[in-house]
Amino acid sequence: MKIIKLLSASLLAVIIFTSCEQTDNVSECDIDGAVCTEEFRTVFMTLKTSSGTPFVLDSVVVTKGGDKIFSEKTDTISSGLFPIITDSEMNDIVKEGSQVTFKGYASGIEIVSEDYKVGHDCCHVVFIQGNQDLVFSVEN
Repeated sequence: MKIIKLLSASLLAVIIFTSCEQTDNVSECDIDGAVCTEEFRTVFMTLKTSSGTPFVLDSVVVTKGGDKIFSEKTDTISSGLFPIITDSEMNDIVKEGSQVTFKGYASGIEIVSEDYKVGHDCCHVVFIQGNQDLVFSVEN
């Protein structure tokens, strides 16, 4: 009878410890009572010409570790302001910060490739590191 109880206790302990699941995303965001605003945040970068006018891109692609996080057609954006990451991609990055690569295209040609570190505060994405104001030299 002692052996059966010992085996049962051991089996139960193994089941409990192996049923826990680890995730890449930081779990300290599962705090009861956390209050987040309902606003939707985006981290942006700007791209201008050396004369200060906004540079227009056809599309942007943002990747993390070679995997596409998002892409967007931007041919209607003439402000030179482009998204690096939005609250929609918050689950794709870790709180402390993840390296992402922003690539911008014009006429199918890669015009800009810039690395950024972005994270989140459990409610919204936050900018951590990188050059958010880029100047593109246009030669005549």
